[in-house]
Amino acid sequence: MKNLLQDFDKEIVEMEITGKRVLKGKIIDNSSEMVVLFDGKEFLYIPVCHIHEIKTDYSNEDSLKIPASFAQDKIFNGTKEEMTLLKVLAKAVGIYLEIHVLNNQPLHGYISNILQDYIVFQSPIYKKMFIPIQHLKIIVPYNQNQKPYTLSNDDFAINACNETFLSTFEAQIGTLKNKLTVLNIGEKHNFTGLICEIKGTLIALQTARENIIHYNIQHIKTIHLP
Repeated sequence: MKNLLQDFDKEIVEMEITGKRVLKGKIIDNSSEMVVLFDGKEFLYIPVCHIHEIKTDYSNEDSLKIPASFAQDKIFNGTKEEMTLLKVLAKAVGIYLEIHVLNNQPLHGYISNILQDYIVFQSPIYKKMFIPIQHLKIIVPYNQNQKPYTLSNDDFAINACNETFLSTFEAQIGTLKNKLTVLNIGEKHNFTGLICEIKGTLIALQTARENIIHYNIQHIKTIHLP
């Protein structure tokens, strides 16, 4: 069945995604779950659930130049199967990526593991991170032979992760009880602390000054150990 996004196929569009971020580019692939937008430089994989608004950019005021043809260096290139977020993630395991989870703060690294509702993301800055799949807004594959921060293999290399993780994000957070953690990359000063209690969908975080703040697990976008 045709989806309405196909009406924008090969068009230069302007779209607003979660976080009030506006993206511009040419839609080169789409499905009921995913859109692939070429912004003139890179391929952006965007889950449809994060698209708030989309329209054809007839004026192209930014003078975006899209070549008539280009090497489709895409995660999902050349396949006829339905493009889903989980399939994109599976094909992206073990390649360098830029992902957008928090507003205006991209993360660089690679996916090492995919669980039921979250991924394990290896970052040269934040090391091992747990990120709920529902909060992934944009996935951008690196160009071939490019590495985050131009690091060498000695500094940061893709390695298989043989560690065992629990199947759900909520259960995995349970393994971090009594450990010092950073939520949402320390987006607020009180997002760093010791997880002292977990009840249902709430966690209790003890800050440096021993204040207790409760957070809803559903709104935790990233979590990692400092």
